[in-house]
Amino acid sequence: VICVVDTGVDTGHSDLALMNLVAWKDFVNDRPNPYDDQGHGTAMVGVIAADGGLRGVAPGAEILVAKAMGTEGQGDDETLGAAVDWCVTEEADIISLSLGGAPGFDLILLSTDALEQSVQNALDAGVFVTAAAGNDGEDDDGDVESPGSIEDVICVGGIDRHAVIWTGSSEGDNNGRFFPLPPILPRSDPDKKPELVAPGKDVPVLIANKADGLAWGHASGTSASTAWMSGALAILLEARPDLQHEGSAGGQTAINSVKDWIEETSEGVSGHDDHYGYGRLRIDSLLTAAGVSSEPDSSQPRVPALDPADIFAERQ
Repeated sequence: VICVVDTGVDTGHSDLALMNLVAWKDFVNDRPNPYDDQGHGTAMVGVIAADGGLRGVAPGAEILVAKAMGTEGQGDDETLGAAVDWCVTEEADIISLSLGGAPGFDLILLSTDALEQSVQNALDAGVFVTAAAGNDGEDDDGDVESPGSIEDVICVGGIDRHAVIWTGSSEGDNNGRFFPLPPILPRSDPDKKPELVAPGKDVPVLIANKADGLAWGHASGTSASTAWMSGALAILLEARPDLQHEGSAGGQTAINSVKDWIEETSEGVSGHDDHYGYGRLRIDSLLTAAGVSSEPDSSQPRVPALDPADIFAERQ
């Protein structure tokens, strides 16, 4: 079960007609029925679960949608934190956060940031959390954005169709610093930021409400990369339900294992690079590391786009 915290979802889009939407909550306007008045959320849900003219990473995955951002595509920490709490209450296995901002301060192991504290609570409950590295690569502020900067969050940067780092993808600061505030402690493997990269430039996406008469388009940003990783995790957890938060191997052990597998199987660099992470996502290799066959099989989930370039063929 993937919980997408974003601007909502346009369930009227033809490519989401088969979406398995199991719950919806509007933290902005308290409307009972799903909608998306900005478009970002629909694009991210489509990357994960579209099943039509555009096919997502994990069509058929159970989806929860928490609308926590408004028409400007922004949300405050308290609202976002409440949405993350709801995801946990609704038994999400994965929380997908295609968003980011400045970090809070840690006071006696508690963050001053409501979103960061809710994310940490979700991680402590054994829920996987993915988050965007950020899009300030060309105006680098020195680290990935929060909550992607939290140790156990899987932070995702972006690459283009040639598996080259997208210029806007934020760089991690893994050596530590005192200034500018807040200070950053040095990070060690497998928790260096970002953990990996996935498609993030000119990614085919759904357009909500047929804006400008269009149903499909392209978008760039580590938001899309994050949705890609969330879909990959859904495939993994479908094949290995014991890694789900209530599974026999779930909890912190599962999070640690998956992060180790990401370090071992991501492709393209040796060691860790502050932009490229441990490498680019390879869903087949991730499944193999988890002891799951990635060969097409009716008893196994579909494994799409093993090479990042493959996803760009559908909508040009």
